[in-house]
Parts: sequence; structure tokens; C-alpha cells
Amino acid sequence: MARRGENIYKRKDGRYEGRYVIGRTAQGRTKFGYVYGRQYHAVRSLLMEKKAAQQRADAETGGSPMHLAAWMERWLEWEQRGRVRESSYQTYLNLYRRHIQPWLGCTPLCRLTQEDVRVFLDCLEQKGLAAGTIQGIYRLLSAGLRAAQEEGLIRRNPCRRLRPARSIPAEQRVLGRNEQARLCAEALHCGDLTVLLGLYTGMRLGEICALKWTDVDWEKREISVRRSIQRIAGGRSCTNRSRTHLVIGAPKSAGSRRLLPVPEEILSQLRQKRGESTSEYIFGKGTQAADPRTVQRHFQKLTARMGMPGVHFHTLRHSFATRLLELGADVKTVSVLLGHSSVRTTLDFYAHSLTSQQHRAVEQLAQHMQMR
Repeated sequence: MARRGENIYKRKDGRYEGRYVIGRTAQGRTKFGYVYGRQYHAVRSLLMEKKAAQQRADAETGGSPMHLAAWMERWLEWEQRGRVRESSYQTYLNLYRRHIQPWLGCTPLCRLTQEDVRVFLDCLEQKGLAAGTIQGIYRLLSAGLRAAQEEGLIRRNPCRRLRPARSIPAEQRVLGRNEQARLCAEALHCGDLTVLLGLYTGMRLGEICALKWTDVDWEKREISVRRSIQRIAGGRSCTNRSRTHLVIGAPKSAGSRRLLPVPEEILSQLRQKRGESTSEYIFGKGTQAADPRTVQRHFQKLTARMGMPGVHFHTLRHSFATRLLELGADVKTVSVLLGHSSVRTTLDFYAHSLTSQQHRAVEQLAQHMQMR
């Protein structure tokens, strides 16, 4: 089996074998060259030298140099697949095939210029794509070209020193206090634990759907977030009839693995559900977890019936964080509970929620100064 996404294999004699494409036969079959060595990194270095030499030879002899499309397809498959979450890989692949391949795919790697990339980014902006989407496309292209540079296929990364416009985070929809009280009362009345967990723990929908009964510590009144479920496009698990499939994997980031305190009222609801459940998943059936799409649809029907426009399941998470900040919780605590990778992420999303705390702090300072 190839190591680390490379076309490098360990042989039975203990040596590593690396192969690279050198051309095609008259019948159209791929021809490979081979390098060998006792150390993986030594073989990888040899492969890089061979690929770089072949690229230079193609350029000098007027042959067909590697195009961007060929490199990006190979880089995504060999270097990214298996290293990142399957959902992330599918996102990268969709961004590449939808935006990068049609515009730059036929450009030879060695002839791609900074001006080509700049025009490409300008066209994405003119098409009306969101700044966040353009940034994602730029980062993907830049990472792929940086890998090509490291392998000696290009001398410079054409994306270097280009900076697409930064996205301005949109203000998130947050439930008002009255809305939250109404929704909580309705969820309690209906026994909708997904909504209650969203309101009182701030968990993401995929994390809630992937919860197992073994994740609940009844004595410590805690829930352990260990996995998440997502419905993603493409992938080897898809059938001809289905373009998407469910994937259960690790949470969004290392910080997303966390222990969350649970109010006693929610635990009481969970105990009641536990007595009626035969599934290993809290919200699943048998050995299958709940589908986030199904839960989202049910939630949308609930909020529509209650007259709450523009509310999505993720709104519960934003409302959870906002209420905590309004009650005076420090940003670090909120960041840990949300499972953010850093406090800066929390501040970027909820800086506006700290306004009331800032006013309160200034008022306390003024009162303190008057007392003196």
C-alpha cells in the first residue's frame, strides 16, 4: 500500500519502490519509471528529482508539459485524500472541478503566471461569488501550486503575494429571549431533545445526530462529543441513485472533542428516552445514526409553525453562545464549550454580543471612580 498518499510502496525485501509516469505505449497504456531505496524519504526525493527533470525536458523539447488539471487531480487524490476528512476532500474536489478546472485546467504548469491567477480571481468576483468562497478557491489553488513548487515542477508559486478580498462575516441570526423561551417550552412539550440539546449545549447538528448512549455520563451530568455525522456529495460510498452519503467521523477540529455539562432537566428527558430506546445512537435507529437532513427538516417545520422566520438549527448554537456572553461568561469558557479551535474564532463570530458587557464594565468603572 502506498504511504502518505504518494505512489510509493514498500516491497517484500524491505526496500521502497516509487513510480512515476514517463509516457504512454502505442496502445495508450501508461508507462512508468521506477526508483528504489531503503528509506522512504530518500525514494520521495528521487521521485521529485525525476519529475522535475521530466518537466524541464518537456519544456526544452517542446513536448507536452503537465497541465494544471493533471497536477491538481493527482495532488488531490494522492496528497489530500486520506489526510483530511472525507467531507473536506469532497469540498476541495467540488471547488476545483467547478471553478479552477474550467478556467485554468488547460494551462501548462510551467506557463501559469501571477497575472493568470489575478485575472482568474477577478472573474470569480465578477461572477458574484461570495468573498469567503473565493478565498477558499484561492487557498486550494495556492496549496496545490505550493506542492508543485516543492516537487520542483515550477520555480515559483504564481499565487504568492496575491490577496483576494477578505470576507466580512455576516451577523448571525440569534433568537431573542422571548423567542428562545417559546421554542424551549414547545420543545419540552413535544419532547424534542435535539432542540433542547442545541439550546442548552451549543452542539452542532452533526454532533447531536452522532451521539451514542455511551457518550452520556449520568453521574457527572456530562456528554462527551466524540464524533460527528455529515451528508456529503460524491465519494466512493455513493450509489448510482444517490449523489450523497452519510459519513461519521471525528468532530470538526481537535478542540471539538469536548465534555459538555448538561442541565438536570435535559438529563431527565434523556433518561426517559433511554428507557424506550433500542438503538446505540440516541437519535438513531438500530445501528444507524440520525440523518442531519431529516432533523433539519423537522426543525424547519417546527419553527415555521411557530412563526419564526430565518431560523435554522445552527441558530440554536449562536443563541447558546450569545446568551452565555450576555450573562457575563468569559470568552474562553464560551470558546471551549463551542469547541472552537481558538478564542479568536469565538471573537470573530460573537464580538457584537460583548457590547452589553462592555457597557456594563464602563458603568462599573464610572461608579468605582465616583466612590473614590
